[in-house]
Amino acid sequence: MIVPDRRLLVACISSSVAGMLLSVFLHSPWSVPSNYSDIGSFWGRSWVIGGQIPNSSPGTFFEYPPISGLILYAARALGGNYDGYYLSISVFSLIAVAAIAWSAWRLASALGTKVNPLYFLLPSIIIYGVYNFDLFNALFIVLSLQFFVEKRRGWSAVFLGLAVATKLVAGVLLPVFFIELASWKDRSRYLATAALVGGAFLVPIAIINPGFFNQFYTYFSNWGLEDAWYIFIFGDQFSRTAKLFGLVLMLALLVRIYTLKNIPMVQRAFLTLTAYLLSTYIYAPQFNVMMIPIVAVLALTSPALYFWEAFNALIILTWFTYPDPTHAWTLPQTMALLRSAALAMLGVSVASASGHPMTKWFNRKTVPAMTATDVRA
Repeated sequence: MIVPDRRLLVACISSSVAGMLLSVFLHSPWSVPSNYSDIGSFWGRSWVIGGQIPNSSPGTFFEYPPISGLILYAARALGGNYDGYYLSISVFSLIAVAAIAWSAWRLASALGTKVNPLYFLLPSIIIYGVYNFDLFNALFIVLSLQFFVEKRRGWSAVFLGLAVATKLVAGVLLPVFFIELASWKDRSRYLATAALVGGAFLVPIAIINPGFFNQFYTYFSNWGLEDAWYIFIFGDQFSRTAKLFGLVLMLALLVRIYTLKNIPMVQRAFLTLTAYLLSTYIYAPQFNVMMIPIVAVLALTSPALYFWEAFNALIILTWFTYPDPTHAWTLPQTMALLRSAALAMLGVSVASASGHPMTKWFNRKTVPAMTATDVRA
């Protein structure tokens, strides 16, 4: 193991906080022009302005899991008016990004690698940092990975439960942890802990507002394709066939990644999240934020990384140049298509550097994996 370099920790925290401060400025009500963020748009809901608790009643429906709603409520309660609300979210985000930098540093040290602090200045952090709740999801995911690698499995399960209660996508990582656990007893304990933590936030909603779950399902089942590359195949944003295609693709990719032999856990986690993003029918650009800590830990050097980030930033930067930017061949959707292509190439590079080149993905023979220090995709 590499001896932890505290100067590197300082560099990580400094770069991450600097990137977040720039994000705070770009989206602030004091910036001219003030760039769009979901955080800003949430304020337009009457129940947010009125200080009501999200999902406490059918009239306060909020299309995110409970921790995201609690973050929103806390910012409103502390802030009072819009300026205070935005400032509160910004403070939360600054604390979260500093914690992400610390956790990524700890994770890299445990793996025997060195985190790259410059990756906390990638466009996704700056443009989508103070934007939605993905930064908090990223924090819980990297903490879960960190504690697992440090063999503190109970805490890892706690943070996975928190991640799922923030954004459901973290649930696809559960099999990644299962693969690393030695017995079904350990897996059952891990699952129970994660479920109890997530349930602690979901059960109160089920009691207070049992209709939330039907509202949640209906909302997303009726939502159309959002920045999914296969809009170029199906054309229709609300095509059920397109959604089925995405689901089948997701299952196929996830099963293959889960069954890859002798691949380091963090690389498998990266590929799992990559598979999700390449197949989900909702790949909003802020989703990239949850990947940045893992990218920094692996210190990826593939040129595809920079194209992936650049095209992702261009989605929102070109979004308001069209009356309806969700159609194929608009500039935002073209950027989304190119982003997915770059992510696919990045995923292939990580798999190849881990001993699984694409030519052997469908070969059942085990391919020896490279060590964590060898992985520089």
